[in-house]
Amino acid sequence: MLERLSKRYSDRVPLSKIDLDGSQAIDVHNYRVFVATWNVAGKSPPSYLNLEDWLHTSPPADIYVLGFQEIIPLNAGNVLGTEDNGPARKWLALIRKTLNSVPSTGGGCHTPSPSLIPDPPVELDADFEGSTRQRASSFFHRRSFQSLSHTNMEMSQPRLDHRFSVCDRVIFGHRPSDYDPSFRWGSSISDDENEHGDSPSNTQYSQHSPMSCGGFFSAEESNRQMGHSRYSLVASKQMVGIFLTIWVKSDLRDDVHSMKVSCVGRGLMGYLGNKGSISISMCLHQTSFCFICSHLTTGQKEGDELRRNSDVMEILRKTRFPRVHGMGDDNSPQMILEHDRIIWLGDLNYRIALSYRFAKALVEMCNWKALLENDQLCIEQRRGHVFKGWSEGRIYFPPTYKYSNNSDRYAGEDQHLREKRRTPA
Repeated sequence: MLERLSKRYSDRVPLSKIDLDGSQAIDVHNYRVFVATWNVAGKSPPSYLNLEDWLHTSPPADIYVLGFQEIIPLNAGNVLGTEDNGPARKWLALIRKTLNSVPSTGGGCHTPSPSLIPDPPVELDADFEGSTRQRASSFFHRRSFQSLSHTNMEMSQPRLDHRFSVCDRVIFGHRPSDYDPSFRWGSSISDDENEHGDSPSNTQYSQHSPMSCGGFFSAEESNRQMGHSRYSLVASKQMVGIFLTIWVKSDLRDDVHSMKVSCVGRGLMGYLGNKGSISISMCLHQTSFCFICSHLTTGQKEGDELRRNSDVMEILRKTRFPRVHGMGDDNSPQMILEHDRIIWLGDLNYRIALSYRFAKALVEMCNWKALLENDQLCIEQRRGHVFKGWSEGRIYFPPTYKYSNNSDRYAGEDQHLREKRRTPA
């Protein structure tokens, strides 16, 4: 995990809970935030998939931020054609089932009334940087980069879709009546009701959008279900194969506000959505958060790491969270680095700059230090080329790229499978 505390936030928070001049009291809350990323290689999850080992922590987290890459195969039909949200709906159903089976660690939690809904979010397509548009939902604040790890944190749009660079589906945890009436709503379908992945033909239109394309906004749960849910889905966004979903304990839902979404395509022709990022800006109480889920340029040839550096810089430059008049967010951050807390997660595709033989030998010796010294991301960061000023969490596991399906063997080890051999990374 790369983490960075913004100067704006450090200047704002005093060492004591009371300002020195006594004019303002600071109420500090401690929350556990679980952040994880998973490239699922285009495989749709079976209904029996067990996520407990992945998501169950002790004690349970207050906030879960889960990023996926390649939730659909990255073929031409999926990249250029109508987006398939069937696998995303299956993942949501599995995540909901798993999180709401987490053993409780304390007294009962408060479930907010369905009528108490946070402010609408705004979503911006980077290809239309000057435009805005409203939606419904909200959330948080801090800076960091993360991969399959979790962290504890102490914390005192209309939507524009470019046909080929941004996904056409955003799901926020609210009812249709909570959205801007200028949008058209399709029927609300729960994840479990559509487990086979049939895409509903729901489309929203807005007079503010230069282009209209399909969109689906679903209530996180029906009113009858809300009273039994310990975790609420506050946002879920897909762009081709990239998928970012955020869940919070139900008793925190009212404290989540000012949510906005921004997508940047960095794939085919430099802007299609098979590569790129989904970023969600949100506030929890008075702390602003930004979560960036990215899938960067692939390739293990010398110089490919520079293309990944370029992806990061373009994502930082193009991601915008425009302020919306009348929404009370006049001081909200508009760019990634303006947030108090930032976490960057995903498949960054940086490789280990060693031959297959040397990398494999170091893996077998569990020599993570030597592997990290030759990791392209660490090298580029040390040189000041990317993620300058960010910090990463401790790496205590072997390279996750690239395993054969349903095994603990790296691809290419079994010659009978005819898999292309990849250097572990």
